Amino acid sequence: KFDYKPKGEHFELPGVASRSASCKLYVVGAASTDETWRDKGPVLVMWSDSFGPFSGMHRKLADEFSARTGGIALLPDPFEGSGGLIPQYGEEDDKPNQLGCNIFTWNLIIGFIWNGRSFMKRYPWDGNLECLCKDQLIPYLRSKGVEKFAMLGFCYGSWIIMKACNDDAIAEHVTCGIHFHPASELLEKTAFGRDDVGLCRTCKRPQLMHATKQESDNWKPDGAAHKALQENENVPEVQFSLARSTMSHGFMTRVDTNVEDNRSAIKEGVDLAMAFLEKYNSGE
Repeated sequence: KFDYKPKGEHFELPGVASRSASCKLYVVGAASTDETWRDKGPVLVMWSDSFGPFSGMHRKLADEFSARTGGIALLPDPFEGSGGLIPQYGEEDDKPNQLGCNIFTWNLIIGFIWNGRSFMKRYPWDGNLECLCKDQLIPYLRSKGVEKFAMLGFCYGSWIIMKACNDDAIAEHVTCGIHFHPASELLEKTAFGRDDVGLCRTCKRPQLMHATKQESDNWKPDGAAHKALQENENVPEVQFSLARSTMSHGFMTRVDTNVEDNRSAIKEGVDLAMAFLEKYNSGE
């Protein structure tokens, strides 16, 4: 259950030749009407979970990171305005919902079972998300005087970061990657039949991973992904940590914040990210 009034602005980038879909953005710490963002502080591009950036606590976290960094936090919509995996769960005017024996829970479960894989394949990296980064987002940021930015992602968004940090043309703009409950195994391996750990062998930039008990052993501390990143000379620093055992996949954006244990776990995650951002997200 969650209700929050965001402090930032929503606006839209038009489609481009390589990707006809427009891209809606949430921005806090700057305005689309500003001629330049150069003097607004460091920039953090945040990638949402599969329910989309305008649901759950994504915008609240963007507001918090903007306030704590003294800079800009940006949430692009990778799902072309569809609302994500379960559209009624990802509307911009998100309403609190409670899991239980109700139609909301039924729709959520059926959506995962029947739509999960087809949804993932609808938004591949090649020819879609890659073009969103290269041809829509980065040119817009450069038009505002922004050349460097950090990336932070939840679940689905973690996979986007790993793909971005494997692309030289994008990675040259990225200062670091921060991942909560990473889902690269689900996307890269299960959905697209590729080597998820291989992304760690070839990616660039410092990486921080904060996993939960529900990620596979490969994506927990000392797992295959951790070791592959440590052995990658293009990754100057890698940090892996495990959220407290009471937290499940998705907790950073989806738990009930009326529960103190949940609030405390989120704060731990935000503090980890902030320490990493202070090292690498100077924007220089």
